[in-house]
Amino acid sequence: MPTDHGDALVELVGLLAGCSAGPGRLALVSGGLACGKTELLQRFQRHAAASGALLLTATGSPAEQPLQAGVIDQLFHGAGLPPEIADRVSHLITPIAATVNDSGADVRGIHHSYVRPVHELCQILLELSRERPVVLCVDDVQFADSSSLQFILYLRRRMRAGRVVVVLAEWQQPQPTLPLFHAELTRRPHHRIRLAPLSVCGIAELLRDRVPDPEALAPAWHAVSGGNPMLVRALAEDRDAGHETGPDQVGPAFKRAVLECLHRWEAGLLEVARAIAVLGEERTPVLLGRLAGTTPEAVEQAVDVLTAAGLLLDGRFRHPGVGAAILDSTPGTERVRLRARAAELLYQRGAAAAVVADHLVAADRIASGWPVAVLRIAAEQALMGDDVAAAVRYLEPALPVVEPDERLGITSVLVRALWRVNPAAAVVHMDPLHEAMWAGELRGRDAMTVVHHALWIGDEATAVRALAVLDQNPGMLDAQSAAELRIVCQWFHGLDQATAVAADVVADADPWVAAAQAIGTFWTAEFHPDAIASAEHILRSCRLGDMSLEVVLTALLILVHSGHPDRAERWCDRLTAEAVRGGAVTWQAILEVVRADIDLRRGEVVVAAARAETALALLPHQGWGLSIGYPLAVLMEANTALGRHRVIADVMRLRVPDAMFATAAGLRYLHARGNGNLAVGRVLAAISDFQNCGTRMREWHVDLPVLAPWRCGLAQANLTLGRTEAARELISEQMLLPAGDRRTRGAALRVLAAAGEPAERPALLREAVRHLRRAGDRVELARALSDLGEALDTAGEHAEARELSRIAVAETKASFSGALPIPVDWGDGDAGDGRSVLSDSELRVAELAAKGHTNREISGILYITVSTVEQHLTRVYRKLGMRSRADLPHRLSPRTGAAPRAFEARG
Repeated sequence: MPTDHGDALVELVGLLAGCSAGPGRLALVSGGLACGKTELLQRFQRHAAASGALLLTATGSPAEQPLQAGVIDQLFHGAGLPPEIADRVSHLITPIAATVNDSGADVRGIHHSYVRPVHELCQILLELSRERPVVLCVDDVQFADSSSLQFILYLRRRMRAGRVVVVLAEWQQPQPTLPLFHAELTRRPHHRIRLAPLSVCGIAELLRDRVPDPEALAPAWHAVSGGNPMLVRALAEDRDAGHETGPDQVGPAFKRAVLECLHRWEAGLLEVARAIAVLGEERTPVLLGRLAGTTPEAVEQAVDVLTAAGLLLDGRFRHPGVGAAILDSTPGTERVRLRARAAELLYQRGAAAAVVADHLVAADRIASGWPVAVLRIAAEQALMGDDVAAAVRYLEPALPVVEPDERLGITSVLVRALWRVNPAAAVVHMDPLHEAMWAGELRGRDAMTVVHHALWIGDEATAVRALAVLDQNPGMLDAQSAAELRIVCQWFHGLDQATAVAADVVADADPWVAAAQAIGTFWTAEFHPDAIASAEHILRSCRLGDMSLEVVLTALLILVHSGHPDRAERWCDRLTAEAVRGGAVTWQAILEVVRADIDLRRGEVVVAAARAETALALLPHQGWGLSIGYPLAVLMEANTALGRHRVIADVMRLRVPDAMFATAAGLRYLHARGNGNLAVGRVLAAISDFQNCGTRMREWHVDLPVLAPWRCGLAQANLTLGRTEAARELISEQMLLPAGDRRTRGAALRVLAAAGEPAERPALLREAVRHLRRAGDRVELARALSDLGEALDTAGEHAEARELSRIAVAETKASFSGALPIPVDWGDGDAGDGRSVLSDSELRVAELAAKGHTNREISGILYITVSTVEQHLTRVYRKLGMRSRADLPHRLSPRTGAAPRAFEARG
């Protein structure tokens, strides 16, 4: 029965107390690796010395085992004997030490050359025991030399005549390392103490003086250490040094303690531990033995030792940090050899391809033949399971050593995998695919990959050439690939030939192709009535890697722009979760932009800006290819609504590919940049952007307000220049176009009202409010409400105007919900007569006062005190030379067509 450390010490102390009244006593202390045997002996030795006993101590060592009388010499020379006895002992030890060690000698018999010296040494001890008790302690007795073992046995047979306590500590193994010594030693009565690992209470007691709340830590530390005292102390040392211990991490002291435990035992133990660390869950006694170069029986014994030491539990390491420490300390060449050998052994036993592939990759030593075949199978399985990172990890090391006839297949899989992580990284592997494409050797998705990648990065020449090959060889594409390619080409509008060729290829009318054709009408004025249902069907059937990203993106945008943003949001969340699980970073980034776009259309501009920034951070700039315009457009539009002019300027300075402007994303970018330029006062630059956007949309026959309502922006710019008639014509033209939505129509009505006669404005703005309220865009709704309030105020309906102004401010605050604190600048103070001399806060107070709000109402709207309102108004009156607030409407000229001040907050 294993003994607790405290109980073991009590037992040893009892033996010492009892030996003074009776015959000598012997205790055999055994325990697992680093179980605390040495510490127990040291605590007992301190007690023995304090009690007045003569203390003789020694420690066996593998390095000194060949030296005869090594342990005997330690026992006597460290005991502090009187000089005359010490000299006598020295003369007796010398002839024993001079003998040649005979490892095959029977330890039960005394070598003839030192029978007399051993006898006299025992007599000396027995004589000394008459004066006071003698305590003889040997730690790691399994490493004692043969002559010292014979001395211990000789003393054992004669110690009944003296007050002697012999305590021997040894490793606990399934079979004794010294069977003959054990047999002779245990023939007579003795005490056997088998040390148990520390219990939870034992750990708490050990930590009593080291940590403030040992009872709280003890359970977790017991789970990590298995009660190994050395590991517990290491955990305490790491804690003192500020290193955290968690489910996946341990500190440096713990790692050192693990290695010290292993190096204390026989060399074979370390080899088995390394094999366990390498094989992990695939371990079996046979595999471990082959990898460690030993037998299954020896492996099972080593596992027992490691389990008793608290390093293993049910055959696996108690904590991942144990295996990591073992592997990290293994020399690099040996680690490579073990990994490569493990891969070979597992392959021979038919292990899963991914398991073998992980070892091959870790070994970083791939040869042609079966290793390449295993890596390819593992990569394809990983892609089927949406583990993109694993697929790339398997394929990249295989490519340099693959046979020529396999290179194309592996390259194709690698390109598709890399594209889902970072499209820019796939560029270096495209040459073999290009050569096969020109030779007409690619089929289906591989052929489409060449066109898709060229379009994504803006390589128009390659895209046109590849589409020409497809035109000449219609059998290269199946129906689904051809249908997908058409939508991909529609996303990249600049290649008219691409769209035409893809349209010719799609001749199959199966359900999938019909659905793809239906959602493809999103890019035309003839929006198919089945497009929404088809979009849902495609999203429901979508799995990452089975479908082009542009197809999924088009389906989502159909839901967004057809008045179903909530459904699009749910699909985004589901697909994003799948992309995160599979490591498909490209998909994550695009889906995050769609979510940002949805937030933008709801007027949740702070969230939209944050999501757009997150999307841009997921992929490197070049990884976005020509699609970089989409996240940048959303980011600019959100920050334009927030009035963050510095951010807008920073985004505009980012370099974008020239070819981007020939894509749908480029249209969004031009429109967003036009609005940004307009917001910062660069009216002519804004007009140029809107006109450029409109020209491209008309030329490509995608003049869809839902995609980029450029006429609204251009009309707003014309209003700023006082060109009211031009603005009215642009909005009237847009109102006649199909494929609009409530949000776009509401925004157009607001601009039309600004361009119309004062008497017409309330009706137009009420209709705009009705559309925008149903569309759910708080930003545009707040603008329309603010404009309606001003129009009603001008018409003399002051009460309703004040109420609408209050609602507009509430909608503004709602659109800013979730934001970090942003310094709000209520205007630039540079428009209209008298405005330039006022500060931003003074101007905002003055505007509200001019609309008839009381000081208390202004206080509530702006979240400032009534006293602050009064101070601002006093300064306004002084600066503008006025006597009362009745003069304010005349001194503050109206800002025709301008966005409400509440949306000019800068970050």
